[in-house]
Amino acid sequence: MDASRILSEQEVNSLHQHVIQTLQIERPEIMDAHTSEVDTLIGNGIGILQKFEKATDKKHPDIHTDTDIVYIDSGPGPYSYNMLEPGKTDLDDTVYHKWQWSRKMDRARIRAAYVLTAMITAKRIQEQTGEVKPTKNLTEEDFEKYGPYLMYASVDWQMSHVKHARDLSREKGAFKIPDSKIISYQDLTTREGEQKPIIHTEDQIEGLHFPPFEEGHPPRRIVMVSQPAHLIKIMHILGKYPDSIPQGTVLQLFPVSTPKLGVTEFAKAELIGTIVSIYKKGRASLTPYANYEI
Repeated sequence: MDASRILSEQEVNSLHQHVIQTLQIERPEIMDAHTSEVDTLIGNGIGILQKFEKATDKKHPDIHTDTDIVYIDSGPGPYSYNMLEPGKTDLDDTVYHKWQWSRKMDRARIRAAYVLTAMITAKRIQEQTGEVKPTKNLTEEDFEKYGPYLMYASVDWQMSHVKHARDLSREKGAFKIPDSKIISYQDLTTREGEQKPIIHTEDQIEGLHFPPFEEGHPPRRIVMVSQPAHLIKIMHILGKYPDSIPQGTVLQLFPVSTPKLGVTEFAKAELIGTIVSIYKKGRASLTPYANYEI
């Protein structure tokens, strides 16, 4: 385990106090009305953060062949600076651009999800045919016949960039999942039926929708890939929109390690964002969604 990502007791206390102090300055109306609740939420959130960061010690989660979808909630940064579209920069990423450590977070999620998709595919091949096939030898036909779906939800600029990077990677033979096994969306339909572009994580989770599978059944298992602090925020949003996960579907979380230099800063940003989402936007729940496994 990389202990540098696990906060010491002193670092935990410092992070807790820093979040509270920032809220007192920037969101005094929340702290005045909900001091005790917010304090408890921060403490519980940091505890879950530690658990999720510890889980990143595993190179991959447990592999289940009933996984129908590997889902990526997009993150900061471009997939690759070497694959930016002509004339494109990463300046559209206005929220996190100031933090250099954040530049490869979306890339980390996508790469982890691709590896996981390949491992599930190889295990299905072994179960169904008896052939032990290394993931590096998988073909596009293997992914087509045996692979789960890879699903990606993002803002507009990321979607166009990731599609461009995917096409370049496919030309080099580095990306073998066919388009028929990729689900992507950059718009959502709200609970009121309004169609809107995705801007925030709340949009991605409220608008989360999965295709039906055999005989119209929902996906058997969904693996959700992201960094720990972001997964905490997602769980609070799912607490508001629990029906985004179909009844009977197993939700499995795959925490991807946070960049070392960003563990505390990213946790602070996501905890504050979660609190604002709960008390100002009304788009997250004080009680996080808890029906998941790691």
